[in-house]
Order: sequence, then structure tokens, then C-alpha cells
Amino acid sequence: METNCVFLLGAGFNADVNAEAGPIYGHSIHIGEHQIQCTYPLLADLPQICFRNGPFPSNTSIERLLAEAQAGGQQDPLKRLARAIMKADYYLVPEITRQDSSNCYVRFFDRFQKAQFLTFNYDSLVEASLFRQGLWFPEDGYGVPVLANRSGAGQPSDQSNSLVLHLHGTFCLYISDHQFIDPTGSGVEWYEDVSPPRYVFDPDSISNLFRPYLRTMPTFGYEPIENRVIAPVPDKTIGLQKAFVDRIYQRAKELLECADVLIAIGYGFGANDETSYIPLLSALKRQKTSRLVIVDPMANSIGVRLQHQIPTTNVCAFDLTLKHWVEQGCPLSHTSASV
Repeated sequence: METNCVFLLGAGFNADVNAEAGPIYGHSIHIGEHQIQCTYPLLADLPQICFRNGPFPSNTSIERLLAEAQAGGQQDPLKRLARAIMKADYYLVPEITRQDSSNCYVRFFDRFQKAQFLTFNYDSLVEASLFRQGLWFPEDGYGVPVLANRSGAGQPSDQSNSLVLHLHGTFCLYISDHQFIDPTGSGVEWYEDVSPPRYVFDPDSISNLFRPYLRTMPTFGYEPIENRVIAPVPDKTIGLQKAFVDRIYQRAKELLECADVLIAIGYGFGANDETSYIPLLSALKRQKTSRLVIVDPMANSIGVRLQHQIPTTNVCAFDLTLKHWVEQGCPLSHTSASV
């Protein structure tokens, strides 16, 4: 077993959550006990969620469409996505991370406690799972220094064992390049620029997943939920967003240059996402002994396409979901010839 594993996660990583969590029930004074419908959205779900079946051309990515909508002043598509993802986090993560559970996600995180994680997902499933194990904290776990509002005495003495680098952003972080201070104690606060910008942890409606961490209220420049996707598309980011994505990608490249194996789970390496993943695979290739393992129902076809696109010497593909891969013991190589 390689001791230096880096994971690259796509939307398919969450595909087994609902089945593993089981039905979620709530209680209302109006209708009594009822089943709550929530799920982590997959790529095929996004046109309905974000654009109400609006135009979704095949030659572009959802991140680019969201970025273009924001640039045009349309915030509703991103708001809808935020609500869907944070609803799934709120209801599903507590079920998935229960200490008495033996679902595939619990077994996965138990097995790879020394791993590092790169994710293209906006949700907080990975860091919430690691946080429950005491392996991740927001102050350093995002790969950049983060301000966090923690109740109780002091800050945690432990550093994060695993990083979770959100390559396309997260709804739990926002950037603040200013603060308000009261230098005279008179009760009058003054605006003050902050350089370098601060990254602020505000888990909003899913604060319950990160107790004793609390919401960060408008102290350092509060941003509404629709403005928190910090890095929607790497080649379209500007200003503070670009500074963040450049920093996160640099950390990701540093991890990959030292990795024994990159394990991609539930990520399709689509042609529209080349600007997102080619820099990562290029960094991995600098370590000549490192390998790429693909876990996805379409893994073999993905591996063949990648070898034509970016010649890679050692690719191993498993046409499996995360659940089935874990049930097989999380193999990292085939006994027979790989892709």
C-alpha cells in the first residue's frame, strides 16, 4: 500500500451517498413524519437545478455557464446549486459519518487516513468526514490560512492531517480584502484594507457539521452565499478569485509532484475540463514512478482517452463505483494487465 496517496474527486464520488445513508425523515406539525428528498446533484442533474432545463450546450462545462451567468448579473443559477448542495450536506453527512456506521464512506476514510484530497466538488462531504475523525480543521485544512470562528477556549492544537483542496471552490469560504476596526474604542468602526486578503470560514447553514465552529458574521466583510464559489473556472478567474485558484493549484501540484499514486474517483476528465485537470496530470508525470488509478463506471474508456491525450506510462482503471471499489478492498493495481 502506497503511503503517499492523493485523491482527485468528481461528482461521481458522491453517487453512493443516498443508498448508504438510507431514507431521511423529518417531522412537521402540518403533515407529521415525512421523507425528506435530497441528494448530491450529478452532472446530469445540473441543467434542471441551475437553469430550470435552460440551455446547456454540450461543448461547455457547468462551471463556465455559472461563471457566465454571474458575469451577466444572473445569481439565481448559483443560488439554486448552493441550496441543493448544502441541503444534501445538512441531511446526508450526519448519516454517512455516524460512528456506528460501516458504510463505504466510513470504510474509505478509515483506510486512507494519511491521504490528501483534491476535489472538483463544491460540497463539504470530504472535510466533514475527516473533521469527525479529527483529521481536518478549517484553519489549515483548505490549503490556505483561514480565519474561523470557534467557540470555547482557544483554537485546536492539532494541525490537519489531510488537506482538502477545492479546485473549483467551496460554499464555505469567502475572500475578504478588508475589515472594520474601532481604533479609538469610541464605537465608530473604520474601513481598513487587508493585505494579503484573508480567507474566512463560514459554513452557513451546515455549521452543525463543524461544531464547535460557528458562523462568521459580518466582521471581515461578509459575502452572501452566491459569491462564495471562489474558483469557478481556472481560465476565467480574475482579481482575488485568481489569487485563490493560483494558490490552490500550486499546492495541488506540490502534492502531486511527491505522490506515489493519484486516485481519481467519479471524475470523467471531460474535454471541456482540460484547463482544470491537465495541469494536475502534468505535475503527476514529473514523478516518474507515480501512477494514475481511475475508479469510475467508465474508467477504462477514460483511461484510453487520457493515454492518447496525455501519454501516461502507468494508468490502472476500475469500472466501479466507490462502493464497489471499497468492497473489493480498494485495489490500486490489477493482477492482470491494466489499461
